[in-house]
Amino acid sequence: MSRPGFAAILRMTLTAIYTFIAVLIQCSVFPHLRIFGVIPEFTLTVIVCVACREDEKFTSVLAVCAGFLLDTVGSGGFTLSPLLFLLAAAVSIAVKDAFRNKFAPSLISAAAALTVGAVKTLVLLCIKGAPFAAALAGTVLPQMLYGAIVFFPAYLLTALHYTVFRKSLAQKNGIRGVLNER
Repeated sequence: MSRPGFAAILRMTLTAIYTFIAVLIQCSVFPHLRIFGVIPEFTLTVIVCVACREDEKFTSVLAVCAGFLLDTVGSGGFTLSPLLFLLAAAVSIAVKDAFRNKFAPSLISAAAALTVGAVKTLVLLCIKGAPFAAALAGTVLPQMLYGAIVFFPAYLLTALHYTVFRKSLAQKNGIRGVLNER
């Protein structure tokens, strides 16, 4: 087993910091930007986008940690976010090599993750006594729509992070393709 180099460790550290910032934004900014009373799954979309570009083991650990952090910092209590995030990362890992670009697997994974997140929300609301139709129309569908809207900035920021990181390392080291995407 080879050890990761300094560039890989730096990339993973920055990715973890960006994910932590996404959790903080989701818990501090987005509650004030509710649309139809829902908060988007911003951290979930970031995890999906990272999973399409990063190592599988690192992504899995990052997804679970982000889920636990979101459940801890967020006001919703324990909502199975670590399991949802790990499932989203697993879908991203499974489909990322099927496409030449990273947008298609990110979009597929985000759609799957937002659907699973919507089902999770629907189940939690129904367990708390909300009528199925009201929970679906009043919370789940707006949450999916809001998640779809937030996916695009999350994807662009993630793509920018990996592009800038790759170019700056290539210029510094005088080589091409420092960041291998498989």
